[in-house]
Amino acid sequence: MTRRDQELLDRQLRGLGIQPRHDGAMIMAIVAIFLAGMFLGNLRSEAGQTVHFSATETAQSAPSGSNPVLTVLR
Repeated sequence: MTRRDQELLDRQLRGLGIQPRHDGAMIMAIVAIFLAGMFLGNLRSEAGQTVHFSATETAQSAPSGSNPVLTVLR
């Protein structure tokens, strides 16, 4: 790249007006949203009943006459 090419490139890039990135603010926003989600999830889990399922209970609750099938994905 010659000096003239560099000057032309500098003039072209000067017109873009690229703003400096605020990485710290973005990281803080992501952490705040994560913590808010954890807090709200905790509140929601304390307010409702905990539901537990096991494979045998689910199979036994199938309507009579149906043949429940267990599919294993690999």
